[in-house]
Amino acid sequence: MPDHADHAELVLDGLRTVTSDVNRDRDTLEVIASQFLEDHRRLLNPSIEDYACFHRDQADSIRKVFPVLLDLERNTDAAAARVRDEQFPHSLPIRKLAQYQLETETHRTAKTIVYRARDMNTTDTVSVTVLPWKADDVPRLHLQLARETAIARRLKHPGIVPVLDVGCDGGYFFYVTPLISGIDGAALMERFSGGAQRWGRIVRGDWETFARIGSQLAGALHYAHQMGTLHNDIRPDSIFFSRSANACLQNFRLEQCAQTTSRAGCDENDAEAAPYMPPESFEGCRDERSDVYSLGTTLLMLATQSSTADTKPSHQTGSSTWSTPRRFLRWRVGGMPRCLANVLQKATAADPDKRFQSAARFASALKHVDTTLTERARKSVGVREHVRIWTSRLL
Repeated sequence: MPDHADHAELVLDGLRTVTSDVNRDRDTLEVIASQFLEDHRRLLNPSIEDYACFHRDQADSIRKVFPVLLDLERNTDAAAARVRDEQFPHSLPIRKLAQYQLETETHRTAKTIVYRARDMNTTDTVSVTVLPWKADDVPRLHLQLARETAIARRLKHPGIVPVLDVGCDGGYFFYVTPLISGIDGAALMERFSGGAQRWGRIVRGDWETFARIGSQLAGALHYAHQMGTLHNDIRPDSIFFSRSANACLQNFRLEQCAQTTSRAGCDENDAEAAPYMPPESFEGCRDERSDVYSLGTTLLMLATQSSTADTKPSHQTGSSTWSTPRRFLRWRVGGMPRCLANVLQKATAADPDKRFQSAARFASALKHVDTTLTERARKSVGVREHVRIWTSRLL
C-alpha cells in the first residue's frame, strides 16, 4: 500500500493525465481549425463535412464550431472589401506593364481598371485589365484574380473570351485579352431599356437571333463543364456581345468566392450577382445545373429588359422570384414565342432536378427553338408571297 507521498503523486499523475487529454483535444481542434481557415484564405474551398469525416474524433466539434468561424471570416473579408473599395485609385502611376503600353482607359469594374494597350513586341492592340492595388496590399484579391485568370486561360473555345497573357509588373497584377469591338450584356440592356430598337445586328424582338445567341453561350458553357470548370458568376456583364450578333462568356469565378456572394455580408457588387444565383447556392451547393440556371435567368433578364431590383432573392429562404409563369413571360416582352418561353422556364426551375441536366441539353433546346422559329418565318414569308402573287393576278 503506498504512503501519502506516493498517493499524492498518483493523484497528481492522474490529474496531469486528465488535464493533458483535455489540452490535447483542445490543441488538436485548434490545429484543425487553423488548417481549415488557412485553406479558406488560400481559396481552396474547404468543406466542413470533409474535415468532419477525416477527423472523426472531432467531428461533432467541427460541425458545431467551423460554421461560426467561417461566418466570422466572411464578415471580416466583407468589411475589408468595403474599406478597399472606398479607396479605389482614381488613376494609376504607370503607363507600361511588361511589354504593354497603356494608351487609354476604356472602363472600370468593381475591382479592376481596363485599358486599351499596345503590345510593343507585336504592335497588336489589346485590352489590359489591371488590379489597381499592389499585390502586397491585397494578397487575397491578387490570389483570387490570378487563379480565376488561370482557369480562363486554359479554356480555348470561340464562345469564351481568351486570356492571352498574365503578369505582375511593379507590384501590379494584370491580364491581357483581345480588344474586341462590342459591349457586355449590362450595357446592352441599358441601351434597349432606354428605347433603342437595335444595336449592330441585334434587334429587339428578333427571337431567332436571341435563341441562336443563347445556344452559342450554352455550348460554350458545356465546353467549360467538360473541362471541369464551372463559371459560377453568369450575369449580363459576364456576357460580351459583338455587333455581328455573336456572344462570348467572360469573368469566370472561383466557386468559394461565388458561395460567399450568396451569404449576408457580401459587398455591393457581389449583391448585384445574387438575382442570377440558383436557390441551391444559398445552401453552398453548386453543380453544372447551377450555371444553367444562371444563364437562363440572364437570358430572361435580357429578354425582358428587367433590372436586378425587380428580382432580389431572399437570403433567408434562398428562394428566387423567377418562378414566373410562362404566360407572364410572353406578356412581359410582347409576344415571346411559346417554345422559347418553355425553354427558359425549364432552365430557371427552382428545383435542380426539373432543369436541363446539362448545358448541352440547354444548348440543344435553344438551337431547336432557333430552327423552329426560322422555319416558321420562312413559311410565313412564303404564304405572304403567294397571297401577293394571287392578289396581283386578280387585279
